Amino acid sequence: NLSSNYPNHKMEIYNRWGEPVYKGKAGDNEGWDGTSSEGSFGSGVLPAGVYFYILYFNDGQTAPTQGRLYLSR
Repeated sequence: NLSSNYPNHKMEIYNRWGEPVYKGKAGDNEGWDGTSSEGSFGSGVLPAGVYFYILYFNDGQTAPTQGRLYLSR
């Protein structure tokens, strides 16, 4: 329900070295599928491991949230 509750949201995902691997926004059809759209990784499939995200709600009142996720292959 992220897109319906926060239609202007934006998400950024980084690898463990702080390099961006994905940047997406509301309206992106599929969301993140474990491939890279940013940086030196191009559009390659990312390896299993821990990644970090920042979610910007962009609604004028909710602060961005951040956390980590584990990508399993």
